[in-house]
Order: sequence, then structure tokens, then C-alpha cells
Amino acid sequence: MNVMYNSENYYVVEFLPGRQGIELVDKTMGRAGFLQGEVELKFRASMADLAAGEPSAELVDEFLGHYDALLINSVAMH
Repeated sequence: MNVMYNSENYYVVEFLPGRQGIELVDKTMGRAGFLQGEVELKFRASMADLAAGEPSAELVDEFLGHYDALLINSVAMH
């Protein structure tokens, strides 16, 4: 696993060989989602474009907020 982004509000993890995908966690709502396929590819491209401009955490969090509708799993803390 590779942490792509971590802020007060969101956590984004990239899964490496064996399982392609990205997990997006909204820390404030306790919800998560796993992005795969076309959604994952579009997300990666959008994140790369965003990162090229050296955005603030607020701007990245705002971008990630557009994916909130896909976060349907409750996060369980151990």
C-alpha cells in the first residue's frame, strides 16, 4: 500500500501489485470507498493534474469531496 494523500479530512491509499485500486476515506464522516476500473483511472489522472499545480490541502479536500457519494462503507476502528 502507498499513501497518496493524508489530511485532517481525507485519507487516500493506493493498493499496489495484486489488487489494483484506490481506497478513499472521509475521516470526518467515517465512510470509505474502493475505486477500481474507469473510476480509478479517472481519479488517478485528476489527482496527478491537481498535484502538478502544488495545491493547498483545502483544494485537495474540496476535490476529494466530489467523490463522497461513492463512499458507502462504514469505517471500523480497531
